[in-house]
Amino acid sequence: MKKSIFLLALTLILSAAGCDKPKPADGKKTADTAKKTVKIGLISSSSGFGDNAFNDLTLQGVDRAATDMGISYDKIAIKAIGDIELSLRDMASAEDYDLVICLTFEALEALKIVGGEYPDQKFAIIDTSLDAPNVASYMTKDEEASFMIGALAALMKAEGFSKTNQIGFIGGADRPNIRIFYSGYAGGAKYINKNIQIFDDYVGSFTDVTTAKEIASAMNSRGADMIFHAAGMSGNGLFQAAKENNTYAFGVNINQNSVDPDHIAASMIKKVDNAAYEAIKSVVDGTFSPGVRALSMADGGVDIVTDGSNVKLSDAIKQSLEDIKRKIASGEIAVPNSAGTLESFINRL
Repeated sequence: MKKSIFLLALTLILSAAGCDKPKPADGKKTADTAKKTVKIGLISSSSGFGDNAFNDLTLQGVDRAATDMGISYDKIAIKAIGDIELSLRDMASAEDYDLVICLTFEALEALKIVGGEYPDQKFAIIDTSLDAPNVASYMTKDEEASFMIGALAALMKAEGFSKTNQIGFIGGADRPNIRIFYSGYAGGAKYINKNIQIFDDYVGSFTDVTTAKEIASAMNSRGADMIFHAAGMSGNGLFQAAKENNTYAFGVNINQNSVDPDHIAASMIKKVDNAAYEAIKSVVDGTFSPGVRALSMADGGVDIVTDGSNVKLSDAIKQSLEDIKRKIASGEIAVPNSAGTLESFINRL
């Protein structure tokens, strides 16, 4: 009997000792507390994914981060600008995302509200800026590459690609971030030919292909047979008009030359994929901080490309573009980015 009692007591002591597992020393993690996968939330602009422009390029950066850093992500394609606030709030309230990324001027007001409601949630906004303690803003100097597109249009006119003295610009909406493209484009054209005439018009949507085509055709009929767009998916209407009317177009955000290589001479590109990648990397590395980062021509943040176009540019045009690019990067050319700076720029020519 005494032997049985002794064995029972010994068993209880050993069992109790087994339940008291040692804690990892100096904060070291055991296998069951391994570092969790960083999770990212991405919310589109109104153009949505599949726009062959801004949203798709941003998504490419997130996909590259997933490959290189092993992050996971969820994405929401909004149907209207009013959906952005709800989508931001849904992701922030889930408390499941290490970073929530939103895009363009469309998200600015919604982020002001939701960012204030969830001060512990990290956010990044691309293509505009917000001064907030939990928001990192990534901008590109769109005016710089747009300036080169305008210069290219004027140089093509000078070399006889067209007999008219008019060019055009189509924006998705008449608002400050789109006016940046126009100001740079107009400045570049005037830099080459101060007397060139520039028509501009605005679709009122980044997804209205039909209206953009009508605008482009109307500009073509007025002599503007070279048109640059900053209109998201609406820009496909410009490309349709260029093909039907045998005129020239310029792409935006990503290389769109292959859409119609016989009529799209060049594209202005902005490396928003790099912006998304860097934002995610800062969270993975633990270096996230608020503030504005501006990507310029000098650091490869913006540029123009002719790859994929069948429009043959002379060596003289190519050399002129390289000279302009060098002057922009060095600061010798101060590129206009608003109505006021454009007027001052033209007055100094």
